[in-house]
Amino acid sequence: MEQIINILKPLIEPVGIVLILIILLLINYWIFKKVKSTKLYGNILKNSIATLVIFVGLLVFIFSLPIDKSLKGQILSFLAIVVSAGIALSSTTVLGNLIAGIMNNSMNRFRNGDLIKIGDLQGRVTKKSIFHTEIQLEDSNFISIPNLYIATNPVKLTRKTDTVISTSVSLGYDIPRTTIEESLKEAATLTRLTNPYVYITNLGDYSVVYKIHGFLEDSSKYFSTNSLLNANVMDVLHEKKIEIVSPTFMNQRNANEKDFIPKEIVKNQIANDEQVPENLIFDEAIKSEKIEKKKDKLEDLNKQQELLRKKQKELKKEDEIQKNKSSIKNIDEIKIKVERSIEKQNEEENTNN
Repeated sequence: MEQIINILKPLIEPVGIVLILIILLLINYWIFKKVKSTKLYGNILKNSIATLVIFVGLLVFIFSLPIDKSLKGQILSFLAIVVSAGIALSSTTVLGNLIAGIMNNSMNRFRNGDLIKIGDLQGRVTKKSIFHTEIQLEDSNFISIPNLYIATNPVKLTRKTDTVISTSVSLGYDIPRTTIEESLKEAATLTRLTNPYVYITNLGDYSVVYKIHGFLEDSSKYFSTNSLLNANVMDVLHEKKIEIVSPTFMNQRNANEKDFIPKEIVKNQIANDEQVPENLIFDEAIKSEKIEKKKDKLEDLNKQQELLRKKQKELKKEDEIQKNKSSIKNIDEIKIKVERSIEKQNEEENTNN
């Protein structure tokens, strides 16, 4: 028996270390499965735990090395210096982004799916995390913006409904102002913009700059509607024999030169929802927005349940009590369906990523 113990004794330490590492990996895996990546602090919690597991595993490995204690101490001191230097170098930016992320999310300045513009960047929000915000640009690509940059720069948030679409055109003094204003309003109406109005923004040496505005009911069609407005402005002006060329050029050309107006003019019609390019460009932003709406629905259902539970305490008639209980149960069933729908969408997103 003594011989067996002597044989197994040298194996106890390495086997113990292997077991500790396996346990740490299992804990890490379990936490990754339990923590939802869609929650605001889910990703940072996962990363923090993974870093902690790696650090603990590294310490266990160093302590298990068959070397002198003084050498182990030197290795640990070197590791501490490296970690401290890394924290010192990154703490300013990391802390700034952390505070900005908490501030942005607590203020709820914008949500997933919203169309925002920060500096020269414009797109729809796909993901908000504690350190950065991800948006999907007009070319369907993604960009991550540090929260510190967002907190220190103006953010233009486009309204979901009744946002203003506008475009400008420069025309000569020889064309009556009322004719141009009527034509521009006609173009806006063709684009299905409501309550169109025209501003004269500049009186130049040779031309007048007109700016047509109109209200767009659904901002999800913002970019395609902007393009369509430009197209309709051009078509309506050409239809009324109004040239969109430099007035200086018009004054200098020969009398026998042709007009710059197409022979055939086909007016545009706004595309159906299925044909709107935004549905393809902002695919991920649309998915994020759907999840956000489902979360809002869950919140509303929780509030309804809370009110029904408070009401339950005040009811005295048996039929009213049973009816109230039935309502609470129905809400529970709806909540389960919504939660499953969110989980399914998250799983699909994680699989695609």
